[in-house]
Amino acid sequence: MNKLNPITIGIIALLLVLLVFNFIPDQESKPIQQKIIKTKPSTQETQETQETNNMLIQKNIDFLEENLQLLKENLEPKTKPLPTTPNPESLAKETNTPKTTQICQRTKPQLAIIIDDISNYTQYRRLQEIPYKITPSFFPKTIASKNTPQIAATAPFYMVHLPLEALNFYQKEHLWLFSNDSKQIIQDRIQAIKKDFPNLTYINNHTGSKFTQDPNAMQNLLAVLNENKITFVDSRTTPKTKTALYYKNNPTASLNPCQNTPFLERNIFLDNELNISKITQNFIKAIETAKSKGYAIAIGHPHKETILALKNASEYLQKSGVEAVYINELIIP
Repeated sequence: MNKLNPITIGIIALLLVLLVFNFIPDQESKPIQQKIIKTKPSTQETQETQETNNMLIQKNIDFLEENLQLLKENLEPKTKPLPTTPNPESLAKETNTPKTTQICQRTKPQLAIIIDDISNYTQYRRLQEIPYKITPSFFPKTIASKNTPQIAATAPFYMVHLPLEALNFYQKEHLWLFSNDSKQIIQDRIQAIKKDFPNLTYINNHTGSKFTQDPNAMQNLLAVLNENKITFVDSRTTPKTKTALYYKNNPTASLNPCQNTPFLERNIFLDNELNISKITQNFIKAIETAKSKGYAIAIGHPHKETILALKNASEYLQKSGVEAVYINELIIP
């Protein structure tokens, strides 16, 4: 039973007092009145007493009518919704999915920095040392990266780094897509990844210099990604990539309402040389690209040199007037 609030208690108490004084006879004083008043009261006294009682009764009735609604509101049980605990996956989904109600207008140039090859907690924690937004790109779940789905579930935003066949490179610990794979094989692989990363909206390629320059392979991959509502970010591991050609021949609506393009592509590689000075120079180049183009996409890796260079560049970024954003926050008119 709900507890009565102080206002309700006060009203009820006042009503009880009024009722006691006006309707309940005073048992202790009755014998005394019988002894003292032995003569029958006059007609005038009786009439005055009756009028006084009627007036008090009417006041009580008026009081009750005036406060009836207040009593009703306070006595009725009030049901409050129970607080709910946010679902981490729901929060991740909200963050990983662009809001269709947002205003798609840049207030300043934007820079999205992707750090590829994330396969464990240690690498992800290094990213958290950088005091601005960095988009982690996780390897799919394999023996070498068995915890990446769980790590991704804790990230404000993430991508998946998909291993694609290279011309002269291979790592046996990964599950690869090859240029001669059928569309069904690609579909099965992407759906398995989506099962592990249910809020996935962006994928970029790990290597892929052979795969991405094959028109048939890219047609199958991009068609499957579109069917699964995933935007492809071309890492441009080869200048011969066929991503742009596919979308030229197959016009496709963007999956992000604030990005007027069905795919994205890398502008700057940050750490093709593991030298803090070189990485810093490439970072500055990414800033200048963002200023001239309105936005830029830079890609790096979780090397200690890269992390240190990005941490040291925090003040420079702040003074540059360029905003660091997640890849899904890029606004591309």
